[in-house]
Amino acid sequence: MLGPRSRGPLPSTRRERWRVIVVVVVCLLVGLVVGEVADQVVKSSSGVGRRTDKTWLAAVSAIVAESNTLAPTLDAIRSDATDPAVFDRVTLEFSLRQLAQDAETDANIYRLLGLAAPSNRADLLMTAVLGLRHAGAENLAAGVELAISGRDEPSTLPRARQFLATAGSRFAAADAGYHALVFSLAKNVDALSLPSSVWVRSPAVWSASAVGAWANELRSAASLALSAALSIVAVTLEPPPLEITGLPTTTTTTTTLAPTTSTTTTLAPTTSTTTTLAPTTSTTTVARGGHARRQPPTTTSSPTTTTSSPSATTSTSAAPAKPTTSTMTLPAPTTSLQIPPAGSVSVVAATSRLEVVVVVKNIGDTIAKGAYVTAVASPARSSHTGAARVGARHGLLTLSPGSSEYVVMPKLVVKHATRYELIVIAAMPNGRSDQRSIALYVSS
Repeated sequence: MLGPRSRGPLPSTRRERWRVIVVVVVCLLVGLVVGEVADQVVKSSSGVGRRTDKTWLAAVSAIVAESNTLAPTLDAIRSDATDPAVFDRVTLEFSLRQLAQDAETDANIYRLLGLAAPSNRADLLMTAVLGLRHAGAENLAAGVELAISGRDEPSTLPRARQFLATAGSRFAAADAGYHALVFSLAKNVDALSLPSSVWVRSPAVWSASAVGAWANELRSAASLALSAALSIVAVTLEPPPLEITGLPTTTTTTTTLAPTTSTTTTLAPTTSTTTTLAPTTSTTTVARGGHARRQPPTTTSSPTTTTSSPSATTSTSAAPAKPTTSTMTLPAPTTSLQIPPAGSVSVVAATSRLEVVVVVKNIGDTIAKGAYVTAVASPARSSHTGAARVGARHGLLTLSPGSSEYVVMPKLVVKHATRYELIVIAAMPNGRSDQRSIALYVSS
C-alpha cells in the first residue's frame, strides 16, 4: 500500500501550484502597468483642466470689465435724466437704447464663446448675470418711455413705476449673482483676477419707493416733454410763376483749354508756313434788371500765318493748350416747389383765382393734432386796383412724427395788375409753427 503507486499524484499537485504563482505574478505586473498609465492620465487631465479654467476666467474677466464700462451711463440716467443740461429727450432715448444693446452684446459674446467653465454652477451664474443686466436695461428703457410719453394718460404712470422697479431688482439680482460666482471660485487662485461689479453702487436708489418718485419726476420734466413742430417744406402757385424778378445773382467763371496744332514744313530753298487755329465757344447768360435772360452761343476762330527761313526740315508737333476763359452770370437756381428767396417777386399770369399748394412736415417727436395751414394774400400799398385782403384755411390730417402732407389750399380771389404779399402759416394749438412769405405780382 505504501509502494510507488501511492506517490503518483504528487507531481500533478506541484504543477497546479506553479500555475497559480505564475498567474499571480502576471496579475501583479498587469496591475502595476495599468496603475501607472492611469496615474499619467490623471496627471495630464489635471493640467488640461487648469488651463481650461484659466481660459474661461480670462474671458469672463474681459467680459465683466467691458460690462462695467456701461455703469457710468446707467448712473447718469438714474441721477441726471431730468437735468436739461445733461439730457434732452433725444439723448436720453439714445442712451437707453445703447445701454440695452451693449448689455445684449456682452451676453451674446459669452454665449458664442462656449468656453468650459470650472463648474456647471459657475456657467449658470455667469449666464444669469449677463442676462439679468440685459433684461434690466430693457425694463429701464420701457419704464422711462412710459413715464415721459403718456402724460395725458394716468394709467401709464403705474406701469412705468413697475418697469423701473423691475429694472432695479434685476440689476441688484445680477450683482448678487456675480458675487456668488466669485465666492464659488474662492479656492481657485486664478479667480482673484476677476474685477468687481460696479453696476449697482447704491441699492437704495433702485427701491420701489425711490423709482416711484423718479417716475413722477420724469413725467413732470419739461425738457423731456413730447412736442409737435410743423415745418413748411415747399410752396408753389397755380398758375405757376412766369418769371421771378429780383433774384440774387451768382457769378461762375469757367476756364477751357483750346488745343492748337502746329505744322512746320520747309522746302528748298527755305520756306516755312505756320498756321494756328484756336476755336473758342462761349455761352453767356446775363441778368439785367433782376430778370434772367440767355444770349445765343457765339463761335470765333483766329487763324494766323507766319513765314520764317530755317534750315530744310519737316516736323509736326502739338502746341501746348491755350487757356480760354469765359464768364457767365446766372440767377440762383429755382424750381416750382422752391420757396423764392427774400426780395424776389414771383410774376404770375393774369388770373382771378390763385391756388396755393403747400407741403407741410411734422418735425417734432409726437403726433400733430389739430394742425392747420393758412394762406393770406394782402395787396401792396402801392397798388391802386382796389384789391382786398383775401385768405383761406385748411385743416391738416393727423401727422405722425416725420410724416408730410401735400395741402392744396382753397383758391384766392385776386385782381390783375396787382402786387400781393402772400403769407403761408402752418400752425397747431400746442406746438411750434412755421411761416413763409412770398411777394407776387398778378399780370394785367
